[in-house]
Amino acid sequence: MNMVKWLLVGAGDIATRRVGPALVEAKNSKVVAICDLNQTRATELARQLGVEAVYTDYPAALAESGADAVYVATPQSTHIDLSLMALDAGKHLLCEKPLGLNGAECLRLLEAARRSDRVTSCSNYRRLSEQYKLTEAMLRRQEIGKLTGGWTVYSTPFYNPGNSPIRKELGISRIKELGFYLIDIAHNFFGMPSAVMAQASILNKAVMNDVEDIATAILKFPAGEIFTIIFNCSSPGTRHEWELFGTEGRIHWHQWPPHGNGPVLKITGSGTETIEAHTEENWHLPMVEDYVEALLTGRSPVCTLESAVKTEFITDAIFRSIESGNVEPVSWGE
Repeated sequence: MNMVKWLLVGAGDIATRRVGPALVEAKNSKVVAICDLNQTRATELARQLGVEAVYTDYPAALAESGADAVYVATPQSTHIDLSLMALDAGKHLLCEKPLGLNGAECLRLLEAARRSDRVTSCSNYRRLSEQYKLTEAMLRRQEIGKLTGGWTVYSTPFYNPGNSPIRKELGISRIKELGFYLIDIAHNFFGMPSAVMAQASILNKAVMNDVEDIATAILKFPAGEIFTIIFNCSSPGTRHEWELFGTEGRIHWHQWPPHGNGPVLKITGSGTETIEAHTEENWHLPMVEDYVEALLTGRSPVCTLESAVKTEFITDAIFRSIESGNVEPVSWGE
């Protein structure tokens, strides 16, 4: 194989703005079919991307499209079932985040993926950002010493482009949607946390229904490191920052995709070093290119399915802590 042929499932906001264009623009990548329950929407996206085949029937698309790989870009409540169907049909898989509704159902998909020989992944395009890659390299070289903790803030106004029902049972949650990226990166830097403590509030019940619009989660790791995640979608303006603490310095991202595209700051006893970083502005493109290269060369993609499942187990513990008011253990076992 020298070209990955894609079936794009879902023709909503994320598929139209970034996923579809990334699948078209990536090297050695071609979209051969689009599938969506709404034929008008699927046809319009197909026209924009120059794709001929349009389906409203997913099993037919899997059987007839000739695709090698499926990109699942549907609402998160459908991710696991559609992904399992793709694997059953012998297709490679890249699924949008968050992977599923909870860790248990995501583990079903991971077990199916381990039984197959297909290349699988769950989207976290921030791990392919230049800011992340620079930081990962600095940590590998221990440029700020041993990691001891850090914090991240994700503050953004309420955003719901598809006017989807805002209900926890559908997986529509600020912690799951916005937090997926942050939790996934935290455990890739620190390892799996041993416990979490979290609190959340619903300040605008008329809009958010039963979904938190402000929350804080504290992750504690086995060696004692502490990482704090702050979510807010109850205030105007956007703030998307990240800071890591080490025994010999700090690393700060103050302009991070998708709400900025600026440098990485390294702060040590010698002063502050500004290291330029600029990520491709279709944020999904580097991730899609990494996945395509992984599929064609036989290596694992940067964004693994296992990493996404671990993120779901941490998220489960965060929700348990919000409900109980207690520190909750994070369970994860092979």
